[in-house]
Amino acid sequence: MGMDDALWSRLSPEVRVELDELINSGRFLQAVKVVREHIGPTRLALWDGVEAVQERADVLEVSGPLRSRASSE
Repeated sequence: MGMDDALWSRLSPEVRVELDELINSGRFLQAVKVVREHIGPTRLALWDGVEAVQERADVLEVSGPLRSRASSE
């Protein structure tokens, strides 16, 4: 599943699809923004959002915000 399972389960299916599309297209900052906007009243710190997107990118096998494409090849 990726991402913190508790966090991922709090996101709607539509938001999950949007995140996967953003991550697959390399739009990591936008993905972090979407995570932070949809997580609800307990907003994540920026770093937590980045880590959540990175975890999902790992599941999708996409080089994420904490890893460059060069380091994953």
